[in-house]
Amino acid sequence: MATKKKGTASTPPARKKTVQKKAGSKKASSKKTAKKSTTKKKTARKNSRGKTAATPVDASIRQQMIAEAAYFIAEQRGFKGGSKLEDWLIAEAQVDARLSKRGK
Repeated sequence: MATKKKGTASTPPARKKTVQKKAGSKKASSKKTAKKSTTKKKTARKNSRGKTAATPVDASIRQQMIAEAAYFIAEQRGFKGGSKLEDWLIAEAQVDARLSKRGK
């Protein structure tokens, strides 16, 4: 058995020196890798005049908007007189006008 001599300090085992990488280093750390986003960002499309083009509205959403507008038209006149078709056509014109303004 080895015995320690009194008055001598034991030396710790040698450690590997770690070098800190510079912030501008091109090499990526193997532990921390940037994860690329897989979601697509919606970008505004521009028309030939350089203005942002409106994103087209789904037909079912447009129909729902027209139906609600037609209901409010009928409600304003107290649901008396008038015609469902006429209310629908007026509402359709209003909705289409609103949707076309979105792109301007």
